[in-house]
Amino acid sequence: MPDVPVEVMLWDCDGVLQHGHFDWRERLDRTVAPGFARKVFEAELPALRGERSLRAVLGELLEQENRSGRLPVTIEDLLGIWEQFDLDLDAIAVVDEVRRLGVRCLLATNQQDHRVRLMREVHGYDDIVDGAYWSSEVGAMKPDPAFFEHILQDLGVAADRVGFVDDLPANVESARSLGIRAVHHRPTDGAAGLRRALHPLLPALADAPHRTGPRA
Repeated sequence: MPDVPVEVMLWDCDGVLQHGHFDWRERLDRTVAPGFARKVFEAELPALRGERSLRAVLGELLEQENRSGRLPVTIEDLLGIWEQFDLDLDAIAVVDEVRRLGVRCLLATNQQDHRVRLMREVHGYDDIVDGAYWSSEVGAMKPDPAFFEHILQDLGVAADRVGFVDDLPANVESARSLGIRAVHHRPTDGAAGLRRALHPLLPALADAPHRTGPRA
């Protein structure tokens, strides 16, 4: 249904609506030791699926690593990494334009409990979108099809009336495998590129008044 607008729009966050301050993988490997970022990423996975808190899994990782010597980082240092991002206000303006078209806008994002609280309480996502599917609350994370299956079942909307935008091709392909009309967005394309990516899903967006703002 290429020219039929979607009824619901699902939005990825990191790389689409918000951007980090630095390459945290490079910083961890440089600060601690090569390969430490991979260990942190692997430790985070249970938290992204909602099986444990991020603080608990990071504390366990640091305890294991400290057996061979004192690390130059603390749990608070690691938690702070996930706090270092800004909302892209130009992209947020696109969300607002889509909502003004009468389309429900919902987050569909991989986030652990620490990030969820920060994004809701500090960055105000509850006021930006109509709702959210956080992986840590869904119990599955992208690109697992179970994540999108949960969303479709909860929405009760036909997959071809649901749109989705993400910066990772694997997530886009997973959503498409279930019939969701998913599109890929490259962060370097900015808000103008985001509008272009969304045009097949929301043709009226091309005629909507554009609102812009500086990146926070």
